[in-house]
Amino acid sequence: MKYNKSVLIYNRDSVELSLIGALLEAEDCTVYSTSFGLEAIRILQKNDIDIILSSQELEGMDGQEFKQLAEKIKPGVSIYLLPVTTNEKVSQLEPISNVTVNLKEFVQFIQNHIRTENRLVNESVRFKDFFFAFTDRLLQVFEVNDRYFFNNDHLVANLSKKIAYKMGLEEKLVEAIYISSLLRDIGKIGIKNQILERGKLGQAELTTIKSHPLITVQILKQVKFPWNVDSIIIHHHEHYDGNGYPHGVKARQIPLGSRIISIVDSYVAMTTDRPYRKTMSREEAIQEINKKAGSQFDPEVVEAFLAVIRKEKTQAIERKCILVLEGEETVSALIKLNIKSDEIEVLSANTTPEAIQHLAKENIYAIIADSEILSNEKNYFYNVVRQSRLTGSIPFIIILPNRESSRQLKDPLVDFIVRPLDIDELTNKIENLSKVELVEQKTSQPGRESKGVTGLKQPG
Repeated sequence: MKYNKSVLIYNRDSVELSLIGALLEAEDCTVYSTSFGLEAIRILQKNDIDIILSSQELEGMDGQEFKQLAEKIKPGVSIYLLPVTTNEKVSQLEPISNVTVNLKEFVQFIQNHIRTENRLVNESVRFKDFFFAFTDRLLQVFEVNDRYFFNNDHLVANLSKKIAYKMGLEEKLVEAIYISSLLRDIGKIGIKNQILERGKLGQAELTTIKSHPLITVQILKQVKFPWNVDSIIIHHHEHYDGNGYPHGVKARQIPLGSRIISIVDSYVAMTTDRPYRKTMSREEAIQEINKKAGSQFDPEVVEAFLAVIRKEKTQAIERKCILVLEGEETVSALIKLNIKSDEIEVLSANTTPEAIQHLAKENIYAIIADSEILSNEKNYFYNVVRQSRLTGSIPFIIILPNRESSRQLKDPLVDFIVRPLDIDELTNKIENLSKVELVEQKTSQPGRESKGVTGLKQPG
């Protein structure tokens, strides 16, 4: 994002132009100056010049000839010509509109213009940051109770942005790619979860799935974005060899933003659990993307992706699982929205049997439980957890209905929190839990590990 103006001063031997240059440099402008025509043209060609200040009388050409040449090289550049006469007591500037202004007034005008534009740019940046953050948060809220898709849009958007910057794309395109990444899948809103969470799909179900990019664009039709997001969203499932959807376009016919999102979307999907398969390792996913460079993915974008992903954490941290036992999934939703999802996974259970199933399948790092559920069952679930040698050291955080509630459990690994919940207090308690080494149970098959606890009895 460009905050300050770049100014080319041609023929700085002029006292007036030297004064203006010094004043503009004091305003943090980038000032280029030269007394040679060829040098002025070279500077104009190689730099993003906003304003040209030039003498009228130039060696080898007059000011109007230079103005016409500069406008061809850099359309839209602002050009001001300074007439030089020996009889003038007060030098004046002649803009391209042929309206003359006093030198001092012109310098003041340039200074005020720069300050105003910088203020507007800063306000624009703040608004964009707010818009992106709000959109990201809103999508997280909608997906917070979906174990398999929560936070995926956030991950895809951030990684896509890093790749776009790595490829040296202009800021406006980077922004378009970022917002397209966040919004690309809202067309799935009408598709049943049973279809989305199934591995093998029939032809009719595949047709439904493949319609979601077009549905997304239709949903967003009434939103007047300052970026061209439609084409990026529509084509983010196209393949480089033309075997993608919805239109089967290929290679450079696919928008660059779509080609970036396609790789990142696939990588995040491969490294995230699904109901029909377990997650791939980071290295396995990278190998799969490498294998499909030139067929599914743009090889050039794959190179940028690999350069970015190597700078990420070299080894993925195994996420700690927190089990939340509550009547409604409000606490688990609050935790998901306020902790780092790449470090902690939140599993929710509404009943004791469901919670025991999670214990049997997963290595649980900590348990957050509603005291009313525990009390109604005479602490059955708590006792089940404590009686197993594999889960006996799991810390509990018990949610109490009020401060006057009884704290019956006298256990150094039990902490309490009172409703209404202070989310900062709760997340601090989670982050401050002492590290517990969970013992992994080995099955009878050598070399194979099983998570969780088997043989836990459910209340009968």
